[in-house]
Amino acid sequence: HVSARHLKSAGLDSVHRFRLKMTLLAVYGAAAVVLLASPVQASCTSPLNCSLNGRCVSGACMCEIPWSGPRCGTIQVGVAKPGGAYGWNPNITSWGGNPVLGDDGLFHLFVAEIPGGLISWGAHSQCAHATSASVEGPYTRQGLVLGHECHNPSTIRHPKTGEYMMFHIGSGPSTSGPSSGFLHTASSPNGPWNPAKTKPLSCNNPAPAYHPNGTLFVVCNHLDITYALDDWEGDWAPLRSMGHPGPGSRVGHYEDPYLWFDAAGNFHVLYHVYCTEPYSAHSECDSGHAYSEDGFNWFFGEDEPFGGRVNFTDGTSTAYSTRERPHLVFSDKERHVPMGVFTAVSDQPIGPSCDTCHMSTCSQCKITPGRDWTFTQFEPFVNFNATAEWS
Repeated sequence: HVSARHLKSAGLDSVHRFRLKMTLLAVYGAAAVVLLASPVQASCTSPLNCSLNGRCVSGACMCEIPWSGPRCGTIQVGVAKPGGAYGWNPNITSWGGNPVLGDDGLFHLFVAEIPGGLISWGAHSQCAHATSASVEGPYTRQGLVLGHECHNPSTIRHPKTGEYMMFHIGSGPSTSGPSSGFLHTASSPNGPWNPAKTKPLSCNNPAPAYHPNGTLFVVCNHLDITYALDDWEGDWAPLRSMGHPGPGSRVGHYEDPYLWFDAAGNFHVLYHVYCTEPYSAHSECDSGHAYSEDGFNWFFGEDEPFGGRVNFTDGTSTAYSTRERPHLVFSDKERHVPMGVFTAVSDQPIGPSCDTCHMSTCSQCKITPGRDWTFTQFEPFVNFNATAEWS
């Protein structure tokens, strides 16, 4: 963990530290949350023992919906519509993304798609735009935002201007004009899209979110974090490490971060976590959670927020060999309370056939020749509300 004495050297100036502290103090008392009693299997002394997803009351964690468990580290999931949100029908290999609500009342999904299969993502991935009248989809393709190479889009709207901000990796087609391998913005979901002129020193798989105090933070390279010194058009603070999962944390390889803030201003990151043991070890993994009160001292949870199995409204279920690129949707327009998750999934089910996949492990069936069709799946949480006012 990064200690408090490193605040200044880590790049957060005194003004931003003051704004962050004041927001934490002001918002915490006003936060409206729903609490559920969790089984008393572990004692707590502070909200940190409850993964910052609940309160410690008389030594037991009282979890905010949709979180549950003795440490408030597990998400209570609901049942999903059969068929994927994007790429299921018609069949298009896709690799996750997230929707934003447009001024037209439609949900606009910005998603990675890969002609020819996921195995060729490094050369052929492109960022597409699709729409739906409902947040859970299915989504209908409208066109390209940025051709190959463009991958792992994560899109938000500016909290003041309403601009569409698509963070991504890859700089798009080779042109002689301006380009960005980090961020494109537009005043309309239909474009035109303009490349940002600045970016952090290094930022693979950017995960953006605006703090309640108005500061734009971005998780980069899975385990680094930065923030905009003067919103997205200005310079960026030096990257600082979030630390690494250690003893007591969810076991596995952490990647694909998704950043958000709760009503108290606490930092949360949802991860894809993968393991590479053979199926016979029965040690599949899918997700992880990191959290921090101040953005400097980070903790990695012991629990897996969600697993590989998705249950459907028709009574069926599928245990996907991998669920990656998690993107949350929220029940409130402030984006504090998660109510569902979009993930990229491999249709290869978990089972003995994983032993014939790449590296003889289920998590790598996604890039095994002939098995590399993937699509984007939505899973609601128990608090999902299709008519929620969110953005």
